[in-house]
Amino acid sequence: MNDIKEYSATSSPYEVIVHLTDKIVRGDLVTFKALRSYCSALPDIPRTEAIYKRAFELQKRLYWGFFREISPVSFPKVWSKVVVPDQRYHFAGDIKRMAMIPDVYMAMIDIHGYTRFCQKYRHNMSMLDLLDRVMQQDLPAIASRLGVVSRRAGGDEILLLGGSAAELFEAVYLITRSLAKEGRARVESLDDDEDEVDGEEEGALEAEPNGIPSVNALPSFQISAGVAGGAKYAQLVITRDGDLSGTIVNTAARLQARANRIAPDRTKILLTSVTFQKLKTLPSASHFEFLRAVDFFDTGTVEFKGVNVPVFDTVFLDREANRLEYRDRMGTLYDSLGQGLWPSRVFADSLNLMARIVSSSSEGLIDDATGQAIDATDPISVMQRIKKAQGFYQAERYEQAVAEFSELVDAFVRARGRDAIATEYLVSVRDKYRLILELFVTRLDQEIDEHLETIFMNQTDRANYRTLEKHHGMYASVRDAARIKVADRRSIWTKIIESESESLKVNIQAKK
Repeated sequence: MNDIKEYSATSSPYEVIVHLTDKIVRGDLVTFKALRSYCSALPDIPRTEAIYKRAFELQKRLYWGFFREISPVSFPKVWSKVVVPDQRYHFAGDIKRMAMIPDVYMAMIDIHGYTRFCQKYRHNMSMLDLLDRVMQQDLPAIASRLGVVSRRAGGDEILLLGGSAAELFEAVYLITRSLAKEGRARVESLDDDEDEVDGEEEGALEAEPNGIPSVNALPSFQISAGVAGGAKYAQLVITRDGDLSGTIVNTAARLQARANRIAPDRTKILLTSVTFQKLKTLPSASHFEFLRAVDFFDTGTVEFKGVNVPVFDTVFLDREANRLEYRDRMGTLYDSLGQGLWPSRVFADSLNLMARIVSSSSEGLIDDATGQAIDATDPISVMQRIKKAQGFYQAERYEQAVAEFSELVDAFVRARGRDAIATEYLVSVRDKYRLILELFVTRLDQEIDEHLETIFMNQTDRANYRTLEKHHGMYASVRDAARIKVADRRSIWTKIIESESESLKVNIQAKK
């Protein structure tokens, strides 16, 4: 058969299928609409429907890319979002290429330690094949049971796409649990060089009855993930070759990169505020596992290449529930930063956050380098330092307050297992107050020079001041004392903050 017009009652289905296959492979019939039009001469009988099914499956395999395995039965929500269904044959349709598709959800997952694993077991093809089988079969199976499409992108990245925020997040959560081997025996860390397994030691691995290594032979993997979608402005675009692009893809990728940067050695799942709001409105009778295992933490607005995205973090209740104890303090700090309350609230709210973080941990702050409590290496405790910094600020001793605050932030930066997001904000606040202080001191010095007679009423004191000015070390001490005597210190401090309001905005900027 050279043309479908040659079809007759005596033509066999096999002959028609072979002909259509050739046309589809050559790229002459890429869409189902084109297929229907070309085959309009075929009779409307069950045999024709079977031919269409075979031909449509081939079209999907060759031209649907990321969506090549979806159907209205296996992925109904995704199908309804990305496919224009055929009115006659409901099993078929055409993908919405180069069209904006809102209200879908995407996750990007990166597996920590994947490269290290492949390097370690480079001589053990059974172990490499086992990990490949998990990524190619086991993890997609977890997603597909929830109606979520999963594809491997590169070696250690997984893309997920769903039509429901809850189903997508559940897939991410269950994949995280599976890779972490929760509920199963854990193997020792990949960092243990003495336990390296090479090809000749393969027999020592735990194996299935058929001799293939068991999945329990794999180490526990941590992941970083970004979840986005659900908003009309977060659109998905399906390219002509079936790949994905658009703002939802970019946002998920950038959230994943940020999660990886702030938690390179442990699992971190970040999601957009819009996605979080969708999860928050789930009915109380919902039976998703993540509802009992995680909570969420507002991390403020993150700037990605000029685009501001409100972001939430995932809190795993079995190991980091203490973070919820200072969640409200973080929210208060966001509010005061958003309102630009640098003269009054930002300093106090930062100290209150520090205090709550310290009190939420049973062991306090532990120096990551020495393993010792930070309090043990300091004459006064962290909590005492917090109170001391607050006292300096209330007494308008801004120089000492900022110096004390800076030392506190340095302690939080050194702390083991620190909350990277809270620390990121504290570092930004510290840097802004240092900027304010630098301008404040400059203005005080101008006040001293302009009102020396008022500050030093005694002529002898003024003469001594001018004399000491020539001797830098002694002069610096007297200058500090003079700054304290400047009138309206609070007014000067406040005016500097008002004049620098634009430069004091705290924007947490992602690297990617």
